Amino acid sequence: MNMPVTDHALILVMERMRERLVRLPKDEGAERRASRRFPLTLEVRYAVSGRVAPVETGSGLSINLSSSGMSFMADRPLLPGQKLAIAIDWPVRLDGSVNLQLILSGLVIRSKGTVTAMEILRYEFKTRRIESKVTPLRESIC
Repeated sequence: MNMPVTDHALILVMERMRERLVRLPKDEGAERRASRRFPLTLEVRYAVSGRVAPVETGSGLSINLSSSGMSFMADRPLLPGQKLAIAIDWPVRLDGSVNLQLILSGLVIRSKGTVTAMEILRYEFKTRRIESKVTPLRESIC
């Protein structure tokens, strides 16, 4: 049984197709992360948390960073599920004179060799004052 297609029916079908296209990714490699990641190469120091104290410490280099996750190259393979505490010396000083350190805590969500992806559960910037060296004024010779 063929029913005539009215303008109204055609518009509904087109609207449904448009809604579907919005929901589907353009290709399988489409970005699915909720937060935008920024490429950033900085020194990373980490500690794998145990029940009471850190089990092991290490270092590496960051690959990228967002508000919810981070990828970095560790000095050894890390396992999914491990709890990490990470410290990164931030490259920009606060007011031009105060060192900043980004402190992250989270979980390893995947690892391939030494490349580690972690979910950030908590982050904060801490300040560290620069030690200023005061040199005494030399008396002028008259």
